[in-house]
Amino acid sequence: CLLAARGRCAAGRAAARRPALPLCRRRKSAAPEAAGARPFALADIGEGIAEVELVEWHVAEGDAVAQFQPVCTVQSDKATVEIPGRYDGVVAALRHAPGDVVAVGDVLMDVLAGAAADA
Repeated sequence: CLLAARGRCAAGRAAARRPALPLCRRRKSAAPEAAGARPFALADIGEGIAEVELVEWHVAEGDAVAQFQPVCTVQSDKATVEIPGRYDGVVAALRHAPGDVVAVGDVLMDVLAGAAADA
């Protein structure tokens, strides 16, 4: 993170003392972010749930999505929940396949916010 690189946060100061540690403790996704796309991370769905299984996608890459539109269904040991979209735009990349276990905070998909779907 920018503050860590400038030595203005605790993670950056710790990294300066111990170079083997990462500069920032922010979680990095496994796949690179699509150019100009906004990452859509799995938010905390409550009740202390740390991870869920991705059951089904309701969108595909290239589909137009709207804010509050259900984009996927996830299942925990306590409930099955539809996850709504946060942005209007186009799905640039799906980061997980059905059946994958996804931790809270991991990126589910990338959305080109404000873009229109190709007709």
